[in-house]
Amino acid sequence: MDKDFIYLLRNAINLSNDKVMNCQGVAEDSGQFFWLYPFTTENINGYIDLFNLKDKSLLTVGSSGDQVINAILKDCKDITLLDINPFTKYYFNLKKAGLLTLNYEEFCKFFCYVDYPKVFKYNLESFNYNSYIKLKEVLKNIDEDSYLFWDTLFKHCNHEDIRKRLFEYDEERLSVVKKMNLYLKDEETFNKSKIQIKNINPKFIEGNIFKIKLEKTYDNIFLSNIATYYSLEDDKKLVEKLDNNLNINGKMLLCYLYRTKIDTEYRDEWDPIYDLDKTFEVLGDYITYFESFQGTQGLKFEDKNMKDSVLIYQKKKAGEICKK
Repeated sequence: MDKDFIYLLRNAINLSNDKVMNCQGVAEDSGQFFWLYPFTTENINGYIDLFNLKDKSLLTVGSSGDQVINAILKDCKDITLLDINPFTKYYFNLKKAGLLTLNYEEFCKFFCYVDYPKVFKYNLESFNYNSYIKLKEVLKNIDEDSYLFWDTLFKHCNHEDIRKRLFEYDEERLSVVKKMNLYLKDEETFNKSKIQIKNINPKFIEGNIFKIKLEKTYDNIFLSNIATYYSLEDDKKLVEKLDNNLNINGKMLLCYLYRTKIDTEYRDEWDPIYDLDKTFEVLGDYITYFESFQGTQGLKFEDKNMKDSVLIYQKKKAGEICKK
């Protein structure tokens, strides 16, 4: 094992044992971010069909790996996952091993923690060792480092502590997670994902998307809600940078906006990008589509009027106008 891997493993063990990290899940000696998202917090089903993914290339962020798995179900064959969290690769490979090995019920039991199996009840069987034993050999065949990472964690930490302390608390109840993710829609779709994910091996890039230099171009780029963490000026710099990595006619998801429609009134305590008047003023050249759909809260409360939205940029040839 190299020094970098040992460093990451040590921090994962310490975090799982409630040591070293501060309240934001950051290593105090490095400023490196470690908390994973167990599942997407976006309604991916609400926007994924706005993109042509079949036989196309995709650059996406998202430490849950759900953007990747859903894209695979849309026949996307060339996928790169970029994330600042170094644990992202290990978690995606664990999920892939779970998909290939466990049945639908076992998968949900292993990965879900909040409101499972009942509302307001935590799942004490999450990351249970019996399911891990079932998938560990498949995990080893997928990626040796991912196997060593999780196998060592299970040997040195309690399974409940791993699930509780290595992951963000931002997780919807299972019924909502199923609606947000195509691959968890039902048992039939879950089994289809087993077949389609088998031979897909995403590329992984660890780093800050603002700083990292990308070597290739993509047909689609998903930025999740990264833009909510920065100023509109910084957001514009990021989009301008990534425009160089987007193919002609390709689409970029600039930002996922929670509980927002085109006429939603801005509040001062919200992130700057939710001020849509200013957002269109600063990013207008890069906003081709503003699309709304039933949001995560709408799925939770079965209310179709509770919307989330996405800002999408479609790249055209110089001088060509894209109809909005």
